[in-house]
Amino acid sequence: MDTVFHTAVCAAFGVMLAGQVCATENLRAVPVPPSGMLIELTDVILDEKPDQTFVYSRFRFLVPELAKGNPPELEVLARDFEFLCNEFALPIVLESTAEVDRIVISYSDRPVDFGATDPDARQFFEQFGVKNDACIWENY
Repeated sequence: MDTVFHTAVCAAFGVMLAGQVCATENLRAVPVPPSGMLIELTDVILDEKPDQTFVYSRFRFLVPELAKGNPPELEVLARDFEFLCNEFALPIVLESTAEVDRIVISYSDRPVDFGATDPDARQFFEQFGVKNDACIWENY
């Protein structure tokens, strides 16, 4: 894992999954491999059994570059999401006391409140199951 990325995000965010929503303040954007896009963690939401089956941990990122009209190929975005799940979100989830079943990684080109819609926003989401201390991509 890129320790500069991990240190910058964790130090700036101080993530804990004890609360329902952990909002960021004064977080600077950092590049994420493999796309190299600058991302900013906007919040982490522990969503307990919204579908009466699973506990979700949602890691939401602001990615202004998506608004520039030429986002990376979906394959590159998928590698970003896999990297963020395994190298950033999963260690946080495994250290928490929450029994998280699913991790959702999302990108948005602008701030959008959780659960709200914005037809002008460009957003991408991926869901991963947490199994055997690993992120397993799930097509949902």
